[in-house]
Amino acid sequence: MSQFVKKASSKIEKLSNEEILRIIETQTSDLKIRNYILDNAMEGCLMLDMSENVLYLNSTLSNLITLYPRNKYIDINISKVIIDGDIVSFIRKFRKSLQHTQEEFFEVDNPSRGHRSISCIASRVTDPKAMLFLFRDMTIFNRFKEEFRKNESLAQLTTMAAGVAHEIKNPLASISIYLQLMDKIMEKNGSMTREEAKKYLDVVSEEVDRINKIAVDFLFAVKPMKVNLAICNVNDIVKKTVSVVSAELSQKGIALNLHLAVSLPKVLADCTLIQQSILNLINNAMQAMPEDKKDPAITVSTFMEGDMVKISVADNGCGMTEEQMSKIFEPYYTTKSSGTGLGLTVLFKIMKQHEGDVTVHSTLGSGSEFTLQIPVPSTERFRLADDGRNKG
Repeated sequence: MSQFVKKASSKIEKLSNEEILRIIETQTSDLKIRNYILDNAMEGCLMLDMSENVLYLNSTLSNLITLYPRNKYIDINISKVIIDGDIVSFIRKFRKSLQHTQEEFFEVDNPSRGHRSISCIASRVTDPKAMLFLFRDMTIFNRFKEEFRKNESLAQLTTMAAGVAHEIKNPLASISIYLQLMDKIMEKNGSMTREEAKKYLDVVSEEVDRINKIAVDFLFAVKPMKVNLAICNVNDIVKKTVSVVSAELSQKGIALNLHLAVSLPKVLADCTLIQQSILNLINNAMQAMPEDKKDPAITVSTFMEGDMVKISVADNGCGMTEEQMSKIFEPYYTTKSSGTGLGLTVLFKIMKQHEGDVTVHSTLGSGSEFTLQIPVPSTERFRLADDGRNKG
């Protein structure tokens, strides 16, 4: 209610019929304008009271999600308005939660518009005490995002193909040189002893193996990744991974520190791929440790930040420069004397398949920290919210 109407209503006994009529007409006109704007907005708008009864919904909402056919929706419980059970469940869980705002995504089938990707942003209204839900059609955005991802993958594939060509040149050149040397000896002496031939063929064999590894790593990096998602306990994955490398770390004199968060929510992940990612980071940390390093140590930690479960692998090794950090996820970039430079590229791909991310922080001479980020599924977020209320 506007301040003008509040002031007028307090003096309504002193107003003439014409003045009262004028106020009503003004408010009706304002209401029509607001309804017109809301009904033609790009977002579906739904407001509910704390009993989950409809206070307001605009016509855009029915174009985004399927509603039960009714003559009116005001003062009707949401379970008799929205057909989609997942959306109704989200609304009810939000009402019970302590969160002020929350966002969720839904895949819905609209009879008139087909399959749509919908986002819903929920928030609380204090005056009147109510809940506001804004629905947005993300279908076109997701389509553009998918096209961008395909183009990005194609560009990366082109870069990697160029990298393969460059990497293969060196072993091929080496093979060519040693075969030419063998040919010259054969031409000069007419024959070669088994020992002489073995010396050259061993090098050729090593270079062939090197080419094979480059090809295998390239195929693994570019082929579609098979991800078997399941609800996983991150702490269990970390414990299993460090048990694999603990003996080697001990042998190298590198201390292993483990800091695992208590009551960490479970995540939707491929346990094998996450274990592979952690193992990759620990191996990188071992290789980044100078031999003369005093008190070398690797620390593996788990913690939660926002809606992400995070796994940190930190070392006190040689560290990296800013330039090195900016390139480490690029295909065929490596700071090692050996290796294809695809390990972190594959790790980055694994995290993207989990809708997560990997970040790095490093200081030259002090060490590096890599952090894997995996989103907490909505089911776990709701469970955590319920646990928080029950403890309160």
